[in-house]
Amino acid sequence: MAILETERLLLRELAPADLDFVAAMMGNGEVTRYYGRRFNRADAEGWLDQQLERYRIDGHGLWLVLERQAGTPIGQVGLMLQEVEGLELPEIGWLLHRPFWGCGYATEAAAAARDAAFTRWRYGAVISLIRPENAPSQRVAQRIGMQPRGLVHFEGFEQLVFEVAAPSGHAA
Repeated sequence: MAILETERLLLRELAPADLDFVAAMMGNGEVTRYYGRRFNRADAEGWLDQQLERYRIDGHGLWLVLERQAGTPIGQVGLMLQEVEGLELPEIGWLLHRPFWGCGYATEAAAAARDAAFTRWRYGAVISLIRPENAPSQRVAQRIGMQPRGLVHFEGFEQLVFEVAAPSGHAA
């Protein structure tokens, strides 16, 4: 069942049957470069289980992104609650498998997640945590209207906090 749809993409909750794709994507060193390590299959299974838990607790998490016409899985994009310097903040995250970089898919899916964060979940603002050296992800954040707000230490790395506020009338 689709959580979000765009012109080219369908986003749905991950399922245990998606483990082969998640493991292949997370096992690619280019894909996980800014995580500081390549994931093995057990790591990928833990990652997938974490998203299933997020769906159960928060009602959202990273979703599987499928190319709409062919139904091909291309990555994960979604909305996660993250504890950042003592505050629980909604974060939009994106991670695409290497063969699908440079097609505009991350921007398209992240924009849909941003809009849903404001209209469906009624968040007043959303962030993205991006390593300073990750210029491609910074460009995605800027394309969806986010601006850098400062640096934080998160999960062992210095991260830029990009943020965008909901348009007036959309937040709870």
